[in-house]
Amino acid sequence: MPKIVGLGEALIDLFAEPGTPLKEAESLKPSPGGAPANVAVTLGRLGADVGFIGRVGNDEFGKLLQESLQLAGVDITHFQADPVAPTMLAVVASPRPTEQHFALYHGAAEKLSVDDLPKNVIESAQVFYFGSVSLANQSREATLKAAQWAKDAKHHVVFDVNLRPAVWADLDEAKRWIKSASKFATVIKMNESELRFLTGTNDLQQGCSALLEQNIQLCCVSLGGDGAYFDNHQVRGTVPVADVAVVDTTGSGDAFVGGFCFQLSRLSQSIAELDEATLRSMIQFANACGGLAATKLGAMSALPDLASVEALIQTISDS
Repeated sequence: MPKIVGLGEALIDLFAEPGTPLKEAESLKPSPGGAPANVAVTLGRLGADVGFIGRVGNDEFGKLLQESLQLAGVDITHFQADPVAPTMLAVVASPRPTEQHFALYHGAAEKLSVDDLPKNVIESAQVFYFGSVSLANQSREATLKAAQWAKDAKHHVVFDVNLRPAVWADLDEAKRWIKSASKFATVIKMNESELRFLTGTNDLQQGCSALLEQNIQLCCVSLGGDGAYFDNHQVRGTVPVADVAVVDTTGSGDAFVGGFCFQLSRLSQSIAELDEATLRSMIQFANACGGLAATKLGAMSALPDLASVEALIQTISDS
């Protein structure tokens, strides 16, 4: 059974031409995506033993998503085609390379149920990861149950906050369910605006300290071009990212999560036992994955392989 298991939405991103606001787009280019699915593909390209749990439509877009994950080396045994609902869609515009606007359209990814969950697969995985989009719809019960099984099995549980306001009718409800899901996480990853949303502060140390009080072992905050901040109760700090030519940051956060899950799967000890040097090395690897994903247009199509990540890290070491 897979060493790493992810759960959540797989969808088709419909990209407007770069530099164009959504309302001015004249054409849309389809590309496989969905944050948890992107993480799975990142892991597959890195050579990890990874499986994905989710739903797509029984349509051409659904088949494209299943094929894309399978070609990346992802186990899609539990990545099912829904007989009724279509594949979920997201329209994405990037008026500037570091800015994305999303519009999500409902679909099969929201139909995951507890009955769809392979409990033995989740409980045997060393790393389980999920995000918040599946908490905003009827997949919520399945998402929380899977996270609970993974936490009870005493494995690493990675929660990517990945707040998408458009999928929530009420942001207070979003905060409540995200905080509820956080109690199952051993690692929580977010960006600066998500940290402020959850904790009410822009102070990285103060915000992470508040989250770590919930028995989370590690808090990671992505800082865009400034790298990423980490805190595991014992040590904290910022790890810079390599200087790359940024084209589109749509899949960067997902690549970061994939890179970090890859590093987690190679650990033989708990996160709480890691020293600063090890944590910095893990974050550096995740940063390199995220940085490389920003050098191409698209999400899944831009995700890096292991050789590219190691080459980028080597250039940092040589400089």
